[in-house]
Amino acid sequence: MTEGSVLSPAASSSPLEGGPLDAPTPVVLLIHPLPLMRLGVQTALAQSRPSRRVTGCSGLADARECLSGLGAGDIILFDAAMWQASGADPALDQALARGARLALIATSDFPVARLNGAGSLFGCLSADIAPAALAQAVCDLAAGREVFPKSRAGASASGLARLSNRQFEILELMTRGLLNKQIAWELGLTEGTVKSHVSAILEKLGCDRRTQAIAAFMRSFGVAGQSLTA
Repeated sequence: MTEGSVLSPAASSSPLEGGPLDAPTPVVLLIHPLPLMRLGVQTALAQSRPSRRVTGCSGLADARECLSGLGAGDIILFDAAMWQASGADPALDQALARGARLALIATSDFPVARLNGAGSLFGCLSADIAPAALAQAVCDLAAGREVFPKSRAGASASGLARLSNRQFEILELMTRGLLNKQIAWELGLTEGTVKSHVSAILEKLGCDRRTQAIAAFMRSFGVAGQSLTA
């Protein structure tokens, strides 16, 4: 389903940082399966700049007509899980080739640290981003600036980028509170193999305890202040 622009009559007319009043206003295309998320993003962006055209679509099939009209400076906000599962799409690829900028909206369980090297991406935003921060991120994207969690730049230094695919998978399961025995059952491994991987994960991350490794992983998503017990 495609929704048109959401404009708020009570929206503030003051411009955000990022450009003069007469600067071109980019088109924003939001592709997300959740109607409430689409409405929230559309409303937040429309309130920040009433003239902004924001279109919401539930999937790529609904978005293809909108994608065909996007060009340089326009913005595509795409649900991260849907983007990861969609694979190559000609309409999306063509929009990016014309200069549209792609950013993902990701929940806390999406492996943001693995986005290093994804050349088509200009950014990744947390699903719980504040409305003002979302509007500023759109201004940054329109100006050609990347918008990623600060921890992305430090992913290699933190050791996350050094993890193997299996180790990263195990670390993700650790963040869900699974014990070694449960992880072994989930992945079809022996408990001893999981223990070896956990030891390697701790060594690569420079951590002494599992909770420290989990905290490092969560910080890669911009999640802070969580209480973790040993």
